[in-house]
Amino acid sequence: MVILRRPFLAALAVVPFTLAACGGGDDEAATTTTAAPTTTVAAPATTAAPATTAAPTTTTTVVTDVTEGATVVVANASSVNGSAGRMSEILAAAGYDMGTPTNSTEGKLGATKVYFAAGDDAAIAVAESLVRLLGGAVELLEMPAVPPVESSDLGPATVLLTLGDDFADQDPTASVGG
Repeated sequence: MVILRRPFLAALAVVPFTLAACGGGDDEAATTTTAAPTTTVAAPATTAAPATTAAPTTTTTVVTDVTEGATVVVANASSVNGSAGRMSEILAAAGYDMGTPTNSTEGKLGATKVYFAAGDDAAIAVAESLVRLLGGAVELLEMPAVPPVESSDLGPATVLLTLGDDFADQDPTASVGG
């Protein structure tokens, strides 16, 4: 192995002399190496995809008329005799559960009112349905302890419509195709 190293070492000793003979050690003949100019190429600009906006969500609330679950009594508070009975027939034909019509003790009213039994969800739903049927401009009230009717008793009814002059002898179902 020593033999193999010596020729190797001998070769290494010869390299500097060979370089000197070729001009490697001559300062006057020094070669200047210039690096090739570097060219920078910019990558083409990319445009991000346009942001997408989710389509707006539309919520449609369908309000259905609730005609069952509570009994309705119509009390005449208008200046038109017999209008409570006629309104009761119209509402019965529209699907409402009707009690016996009566007269109101509130006197003559220009505007109809709808009362409901407090805490009774079915009565509230039917009363709200009546208000919608009457165009929404009707006052919706909680039933007082003593209902404003002649007998002061509504029996099983939990909704009271006190019919004023605004809806006396009017058919509220006619405007909605009923």
